[in-house]
Amino acid sequence: MRLRKPLDQKVAVGDMITYQTTSFIIINILDVGLASWGKESIFAVYTCLVQQLNSPNLSENYTTTQTELAYELNEQRNISRVGDIIYDENTGIWVQVNAILAIRYEDEKIYVKYEFDPIPEWSPKEISKLQDKRRLQLMKLVKHEQKR
Repeated sequence: MRLRKPLDQKVAVGDMITYQTTSFIIINILDVGLASWGKESIFAVYTCLVQQLNSPNLSENYTTTQTELAYELNEQRNISRVGDIIYDENTGIWVQVNAILAIRYEDEKIYVKYEFDPIPEWSPKEISKLQDKRRLQLMKLVKHEQKR
């Protein structure tokens, strides 16, 4: 998810976002850049990995995996690097590249063997704690004084 924020607003893992009536939690910040709107408005554009609240945890069904992917010679810049977070279309989850285990050139192609880890989603308990903390920040308690 891309977020556009003024430079004086903080974005952090654990922040909750509402987009079109759906709530999300930021579980990773992947990239940040600056953009301008007109001459005076400069803002930050964040690319974040988010988790929809109350959605099934798909990543818990997966463990560290190894796979080999083929690239055309002119696709060398598309080869993922260690640390990259990418979406695995076969499983429907986000994974992080742990290692490049092997690279070979064969028949005008590049074959790269990767090791991936699923990006863990936040547990319902972690999300509940975060929601409670957020509620406490938003709610103001007023002490009721009894009349004598």
